[in-house]
Amino acid sequence: MNKKRSQTNQFSSIHIIMVIVVTALLATGGVLHAFIKNRNLVVDREIQQSSKRIAECEKNIEVVQMKISRELNRPMVRAELAARGSQLQPIPSQAIEVVSPVTTAVASVAQTTP
Repeated sequence: MNKKRSQTNQFSSIHIIMVIVVTALLATGGVLHAFIKNRNLVVDREIQQSSKRIAECEKNIEVVQMKISRELNRPMVRAELAARGSQLQPIPSQAIEVVSPVTTAVASVAQTTP
């Protein structure tokens, strides 16, 4: 009955190898987890920078569109020309002639140019 208590418990070499393998696997998993988390942070920063650049480009587009619409605003152009003392006069609407484009073949266009 007391025979089991008197025997010493010894680790065999297979137990030691298994403990080493499990420790190595856990350490490798921890390192890979840290690497992946750091890579996710880098990707998140790149996404934020790209979003900022896109927002800046959209704002620049809006500014350019506002400048274009301001340049195409007839009353403002007329007022600016008058302020500069320009000799340009408005064209009466009867003088405007609508010209429809002539459909020609590609070869005929090349032949008409010198």
